[in-house]
Amino acid sequence: MKAGDTMASSPPIELEPEHLSAIQALADETHRPVDDVNRLYSEMFERLNANARIKDYLILFTSKSVRDALRHSGTGAA
Repeated sequence: MKAGDTMASSPPIELEPEHLSAIQALADETHRPVDDVNRLYSEMFERLNANARIKDYLILFTSKSVRDALRHSGTGAA
């Protein structure tokens, strides 16, 4: 990074295979590019993970949140 550059977002997180499967399923279900779903999923996961005391269901909650966000964005196939 050059002097004066600022980071627009945090570096990508390392996701477990279960997350990658959820991302692929969401991309297939919503007919969106995997990269777009991955970016949204990673952001949502980081947000939920930061406040979670019990992390057993984070994949489920993250997937639901991403699915809802993609549905409400208005450009998904139904």
